[in-house]
Amino acid sequence: MANSTHLDDQRRRLYALKRAPALRHTSNTVLLQLLEKAREVRWAKDAVVCEEARDAEGFFLLLDGELDVRRSGEHLLTLRPVTPLGVEALVGGTSTVTARAAAASHGLFFPRDAVWELVRSRAGLRQDLGARVADKPRHEALREYAEVVAFESDVRDAPLSTLIALVAKVLARDFGDRVLLLRKGNAEVSQGADGVLHASVPELSTGTLQRLSREHGVDYVFLDGCRFTGRAPGKTVRLVPGPLHTRPPLTPGLRVLPTVVIDPERPSRDSEVGGPLSRDGADTRVLPACWLRLGLGHLSSLPVDERPLEDVELTDAELDALSRWARAISHRRVGLALSGGGVWGFYHVYILRWLVGNGIPIDFISGASMGSLVGAYFCGSALDGRGGLAGLLRLEERAVNRELSLAATGAMVTSYTLERFVRQDLGDTSLEELPIRFLPVATDLTSGQCVALERGPVAMGVRASGSAPGVFAPTLVPPARYVDGAFTSMVPANVLLSAGADLIFSSNIFPFGVRESTFMPRSGVGRFLAGLNPVSRALDLMASGVLLLHRSGDAEALLADVSYDIASAELPLLTAMDFTRARDILDRAAADGALTEKLEELKALWHRVKTRASPHPGGRRAA
Repeated sequence: MANSTHLDDQRRRLYALKRAPALRHTSNTVLLQLLEKAREVRWAKDAVVCEEARDAEGFFLLLDGELDVRRSGEHLLTLRPVTPLGVEALVGGTSTVTARAAAASHGLFFPRDAVWELVRSRAGLRQDLGARVADKPRHEALREYAEVVAFESDVRDAPLSTLIALVAKVLARDFGDRVLLLRKGNAEVSQGADGVLHASVPELSTGTLQRLSREHGVDYVFLDGCRFTGRAPGKTVRLVPGPLHTRPPLTPGLRVLPTVVIDPERPSRDSEVGGPLSRDGADTRVLPACWLRLGLGHLSSLPVDERPLEDVELTDAELDALSRWARAISHRRVGLALSGGGVWGFYHVYILRWLVGNGIPIDFISGASMGSLVGAYFCGSALDGRGGLAGLLRLEERAVNRELSLAATGAMVTSYTLERFVRQDLGDTSLEELPIRFLPVATDLTSGQCVALERGPVAMGVRASGSAPGVFAPTLVPPARYVDGAFTSMVPANVLLSAGADLIFSSNIFPFGVRESTFMPRSGVGRFLAGLNPVSRALDLMASGVLLLHRSGDAEALLADVSYDIASAELPLLTAMDFTRARDILDRAAADGALTEKLEELKALWHRVKTRASPHPGGRRAA
């Protein structure tokens, strides 16, 4: 994983940006790009940060210190660290307050021109901020821009034009986005029954693009064999054969979204379990990849015209893959971070069933310990159009029938029993072939790092993630010595951020236990002898260890857009190993009002991300 200090700073700054109402629903991927535009600034005491009624030169993010904020000379508030200032003023055009440094302060400055360049080139951010634009000239100016998406392919015989047309149909159907599909030629804009705008031009210039966007209220322009002659404000989507071992070639001036095509007939199953391959972290032009599990043979012979998506003869697997691709292109991917917790992990099972039942898609699952086991059964059975619920039911049955308890008991001798348990149901399925990216985390004691496992057998990944030190045997993959991932990342939300999740839900379901008050001797000698009690010390150690794990999970969950934190419970560590109580835990989750509230919050947030308000008047259909 990346340097922990860098991750902490990134998490803190991303969390702070989301405190601005205008950015509350903006995807993580785009906010990280916004952070790239910032520069660090320092203010001496009494320095003026911004002044009321002046043009907004940008907005600020206070990291350290205090700012005194006033309006018309009256004190409004004292701005504390990790707070944005001036986002709404930037949108409106002028500052509405005067801010001075009450003490020597440090923060980030986001220049106006750099922000608006990103707004114009990212459809999601333009949609989020465009609805808040107060002055008409800037509102009208936004209509001249669309996110330009070019497509390239390194996959042999890939029907690229067919794939472009299909993913445009998905964006129009699922999200109501205005997509203009441009090809080379000379034909006026027309809207098909699929809701997609179609046109052809001999050459696409900046002027042509702005005219088409302004006249038709376009969110995205997809280029199918049509070259852009200016500085394209978008990205290149590049199909690459799976598995992804190297960075794809870069198109000058553009970001690239690698789309890894996985052939379901010939999946990769040769690699050893391990973490991410070495990458150039300084080059942010490569966006987190999308995995497309898709057989291309059928699509190559499929006639695709302007018919609605429902009238195209696609299988459930193809529809699932195309929807996943559309969410990646439009920055709407959803990730779940699942904590460890033994049998309490069946809270995760309930959560997954609820999300599926309420139509909320899942693109990533990261898990520690029991969270990785639940994630494996869901992702490992959600293949080729299946939903993953069958895998969760199978895990529930094996827990109730004591098979999971037997595997856990055997792991005290060798953690191979955990691997064998998973392999019996999921076979030799590899992490690289899963359409829902499954990222179990493990702790490598030889490096002291938390490792998000991205390649190798699913069963081996679960084994490494669940090797609780001191209880279960470690998982040895020389030179790594893997133990339970919960000890370095109880709720692995950071992993999802790096993987490309735009909306994150975290679930910390390992209850912390509190020590019951016991009889306390009145005399000093009596208290001394009570402190020597080895049983009492062991109980103290257990309660402290559980509390430490739970609280570390709380800290990591700050990165999530919505996070659930279970209440305390009696003897949670002893209860955790009784897997026969799986259905009791499911019933408890169903009756948990706090969990239901958090899930409804996630549902509302997903609906907001799904149906972004468009800055184009009348330019969006109901999604």
